[in-house]
Amino acid sequence: MMSIIRVDADRSTHWELVSPAHAGADAAALGAVDVAVLDGFAALQAEGEPDLIVELIDLYLEDAPRKVASMLEAVALADEGALGRAAHSLKGSSASLGAGQVAALCGELERTGDDGSFEWAGALLARMGQELERARRVFAAERQKRL
Repeated sequence: MMSIIRVDADRSTHWELVSPAHAGADAAALGAVDVAVLDGFAALQAEGEPDLIVELIDLYLEDAPRKVASMLEAVALADEGALGRAAHSLKGSSASLGAGQVAALCGELERTGDDGSFEWAGALLARMGQELERARRVFAAERQKRL
């Protein structure tokens, strides 16, 4: 199974389980995350402590849908400051964990908010949602390997 992001009318955001579109769904996620970035955190792992990488992945997967909801709301309200803040936050956490495409698209959204033009924000958010789903699948697989 795989997930997509769903935003409800009350602006709550969560992952929704759906059936994969095709058997190669996991192959499509390759390249979404630079796993070497995650592996770099292994040196920080304290012996006898919960797995740091699992904790970082869990925090990211918990926080990302909230940031997306904030961006969607900001676009709906044409609030460039809120869009910029949410995009900047998700850009940083995505880059820190190796989700480079998500980070790049967040950077584009951040600039969209900076110049007050929301013309392309919806399309950018849709693309970012697709990349975020690809990254989520990689993170889920990496998390599972470490449990």
